[in-house]
Amino acid sequence: MNRSKKVARPHQKAGMTKSKAMSIYRARVAKHQRVQAPPVISQVNVVIGTDNTWSNAQAIDRNPAWVPVNNARYVWSARNLSDNNAIISRRFQLSTRRSIIRGRLFLSVDNYAVVIINGFIVQFDSPQETTSFFNPGRTFNITRFLRRGTNDIVIIAFNSNGAPRSDSNPAGVAARLNIRLSSL
Repeated sequence: MNRSKKVARPHQKAGMTKSKAMSIYRARVAKHQRVQAPPVISQVNVVIGTDNTWSNAQAIDRNPAWVPVNNARYVWSARNLSDNNAIISRRFQLSTRRSIIRGRLFLSVDNYAVVIINGFIVQFDSPQETTSFFNPGRTFNITRFLRRGTNDIVIIAFNSNGAPRSDSNPAGVAARLNIRLSSL
């Protein structure tokens, strides 16, 4: 009787394993900890959109096929605009004196992405070319992933088939967080 053991392969989507995505997240958070702490956001309505202030993000022109995103710019990897993926991140501080009432993330990505907030995977796309991901885009309820004080978001965006970003094969990601905090 031949009993061979099955080798379990790690769950993989978006061209990487979840453990690899979390490893990237941890490296980004460590990088954020080495720089100056961001100012505390204390207003009731908070909007944080992708732009050049995000780590490793370079604003790019919006492709006409992509949905316009208010209060956010389409970005890609500042290290290499023609790369086949972009890892962008942002640290922000929410007031510790206010409760988090609601949090929403709007995401438009050409082609697919992994989104991690405070160590929790919010979205883990399979490799695909789904136009609805960038027009009209998607909205996620992120209330349960947010916390008072320091928050970290990491987005790993991928171009289709691992191809480099180019004029003939565009890639970009725009994200906007809308957060509502309680009154004092």
